[in-house]
Amino acid sequence: MLIKSDFIEFLARSNADLGDEEREQIFESFRLVGGDSAFATLHKVYNLLINGMPFSPQNEPKKQISLIDFENPRNNTFRVLNQFVIEYTNNGQKQKRVPDIVLFVNGVPLCIIELKNPADFNANIYSAWEQIYVRYWRDIGHLFHYCVLACISDGVKTRLGTVRTAYQHFYAWRRVNDEDKLSTLPFDEMQSMIKGVYEPSRFLEIFRDYIYFEDSIYDSNERQIVCRYPQFFATRKLKQSIIESIRAKNGKLALVNETKHITQN
Repeated sequence: MLIKSDFIEFLARSNADLGDEEREQIFESFRLVGGDSAFATLHKVYNLLINGMPFSPQNEPKKQISLIDFENPRNNTFRVLNQFVIEYTNNGQKQKRVPDIVLFVNGVPLCIIELKNPADFNANIYSAWEQIYVRYWRDIGHLFHYCVLACISDGVKTRLGTVRTAYQHFYAWRRVNDEDKLSTLPFDEMQSMIKGVYEPSRFLEIFRDYIYFEDSIYDSNERQIVCRYPQFFATRKLKQSIIESIRAKNGKLALVNETKHITQN
């Protein structure tokens, strides 16, 4: 599931003090991360991507090795693969699943996008969700050791969620920026999603700061949440208010009137 060359090249760029063997060790340690279930593994991997990979160089103290540069998006390798072929075994026979689009960052698949033809009456976004939530989890669960986010679209409707989000909680991203007018035209949904979520710095911000795993001990409910666009912009305002208050040292915080949007259904 990993693009090894991209992973190794990022380590070489961001950790020039590491040798070739050390980079290989980090890659293998990351590749072999496991848990009691695919979801538990995904949670562990997500924490490593956010916080870094613990590694002990020879004769040196342990340190955290960053796997993504969140502060400098240009330092990462973004790769989008169309018709990504994944093999699996079913009753001893090799078979294939082919997700429409998979987004990789530094060789790690972070988001799957499933597309349906709007002209096909039977191929709607629900069938795209079902493809990910049911068939892909059943057949190619090893993809979801790494892949956190999911997007479904038929060209008219485009919705964002996680790989464990129930269908009714997938949602449109109707604003690129908070001051923009609300996008209501169906065909605008895809453009708003591309510009509002998949611009590299925005994508990394959402990935790092706005994904929540419900239980830190990997409970059996396997609930995982990503923010909706009103929550994203409201939280940004609150964060900026806190920063400005600290800088001013006045102890005052501006209130964000977005309470109705904070509740996650």
